[in-house]
Amino acid sequence: MGNIQFLEGFLYSCFQNSKIGYLAKGIVHNLNGPIQILSMHIEMLKMDIAKDLKAIESTLALSLPDTAVNQLKKLADNLQKRAERFSQMEEALDRMENMVNVITNRSQEGENGQRPLILNQVLEEELDFWNADLFFKHQVGKQLALPATQTLIVINEGHLRDLIDGLLDACIKQMRETEERDLKITLGQKDGSTWSLEFEHTGNAFPADWDQDISRYSPGVNEYTQKTSDYLFLILALNLAKVRAEQIGGTLKIEPQKASCLIPNEKQRLDRM
Repeated sequence: MGNIQFLEGFLYSCFQNSKIGYLAKGIVHNLNGPIQILSMHIEMLKMDIAKDLKAIESTLALSLPDTAVNQLKKLADNLQKRAERFSQMEEALDRMENMVNVITNRSQEGENGQRPLILNQVLEEELDFWNADLFFKHQVGKQLALPATQTLIVINEGHLRDLIDGLLDACIKQMRETEERDLKITLGQKDGSTWSLEFEHTGNAFPADWDQDISRYSPGVNEYTQKTSDYLFLILALNLAKVRAEQIGGTLKIEPQKASCLIPNEKQRLDRM
């Protein structure tokens, strides 16, 4: 009976997360229209200000009384300040549009085929995506060590992103209750056909039995707490990463504060055929 109650609570938690993710897609879709309209009007207003400033500059070239010149210069200064404010608004909208695009691209269907990907770019996009977690964005020090040249691989995109998601989620969970919160992600070439991806964090150690049968964990009737839920989601995240690593032909190694995965480059194999 206790196990059933625990599973009911756990499944409800999964349902809530799934529902939030599903609704977020619609919210993001509906944000695109207003963002585009605001961006267009800001650009038009900046163009109008530039025309007005040019007209003032032409007028100042004429012989005018000092009072009129001073008034025009003051007007030009005010217009310039407004232009700067519009530029700041434009930068803020660009950031919003970038976040919307990251979520939209991340949630698109049909990502599960083999196709060429730039691994550097995928990692950067995944970090942007996970910045929606405010704890991760503001309280975790992030260091991304990437090769100087872009890394082109042929791989199953959906499986690769799930692998990265699982490891990022697991690392974030282990840092929530620690004072030192740093995460280093390193991408390097192991050999001509394999890439190494490492996630090293300063949080609590990963459980040694993370890959054991999860069904053996059976809390009693009153033992379902946030900690038990967090523990199971941690185990699920690591096991998801393991499954996805195997599905792309790679291997996953979990150490106390480090997760590393060897990723085969299908492009290299195809080039040799």
